Amino acid sequence: MRIRFGKMIFAVAVLALMTSCGTKDDETTEVSDMFGQGWNLGNTLDAKSDGDMANKGLSTEKSWGMPKTTEAMIKAVASEGFKTIRIPVSWHNHLTDSNYTIDSAWMARVKQIVDWSLSCGLKVIINIHHDNLSEAQMSSTYGFCVPENNSDLKDKSLLYICAIWEQVSEAFKSYNENLVFELLNEPRAVGKTYEWNGSGSTIQKANKIIMEYEKAALDVIRSSGGNNASRYVMVPPYAASPSMTEGWSLPKDSASGKLIVSVHAYTPYEFCMSTASVNSFTDSHKGSIDWLFTSLKSDYLSKEIPVIIGEASASDKNNAAERKKWADYYYKKAKSLGIPVVLWDNMVTASTGDINSGECHGWFNRNDLSWYFPEIMKVMLK
Repeated sequence: MRIRFGKMIFAVAVLALMTSCGTKDDETTEVSDMFGQGWNLGNTLDAKSDGDMANKGLSTEKSWGMPKTTEAMIKAVASEGFKTIRIPVSWHNHLTDSNYTIDSAWMARVKQIVDWSLSCGLKVIINIHHDNLSEAQMSSTYGFCVPENNSDLKDKSLLYICAIWEQVSEAFKSYNENLVFELLNEPRAVGKTYEWNGSGSTIQKANKIIMEYEKAALDVIRSSGGNNASRYVMVPPYAASPSMTEGWSLPKDSASGKLIVSVHAYTPYEFCMSTASVNSFTDSHKGSIDWLFTSLKSDYLSKEIPVIIGEASASDKNNAAERKKWADYYYKKAKSLGIPVVLWDNMVTASTGDINSGECHGWFNRNDLSWYFPEIMKVMLK
């Protein structure tokens, strides 16, 4: 879930709630109050495998090391003080035929967890998550890609994206606005040298394709009836990056003020994601965070597009005190602009994972419903 730009990593989800009247400050306050701080059910319904087109069934939920999600887990997240839950969902391992028919048992499982979350008073975000493939993988795995020069693969990708959103829209069209759709997760040219770090005409070309995908998906959602006609929808640029936006813009929408721009920000990268040797939070790191929020303000907030950061975290490097400093600085900056942050959580800590991987983003122990770093959580949630 990463986007490299210089020494920054972005995993973006920018939630734009816009009303037809009112000022930017009013809208920003509304987003901050409505969505508050959030938490990701990471490495769970998004867990996947590639290489064949067989329906994997419900077992994938635990295939990346997570316990089976329970209602008690969701209640604990809400009780801690979070107001939003993002439930990343990968669909391509749960299709029953070449028409991209979603396994009914998988859809029922997604709905069950969404229902638990809504009943706890949480706002809920669901999406198409790890279905973004390389061009080569398109022959062996269901999904979509962002091809360089292959109109057939683009057409095939469009069919996939629209088929998934047609079924998801139908399943959830009676749900109220507390459920948000996120069209794609970090759409990008998987496997290319510029996958996480590109610029100029290359990214502009990729963004043109991504915009086609997003417009088609949005039209499917809006035309599906029910509350989908006016549901909030999150829309990311290339790799959900606030910097790789050349040629990208929000699609035209039949609903007024219901689109969302999507940014993820593991910032600064060297502190939040890299090896264990960079474990102290410095003034330089503060500068990176300043740059991030200055960019979000100028690119989105100044244009009356409120923002939510859909993924953020600092990897555990046995440096809880320094991560607390990071959280204090990062979350204060976000709060000052009315930007909710959705914490990424894969339940991996320095004691259970590779401390040099940059992927120890464990915050909530789902096995015993406890929090690994309660003092940091207090800083994030206050």
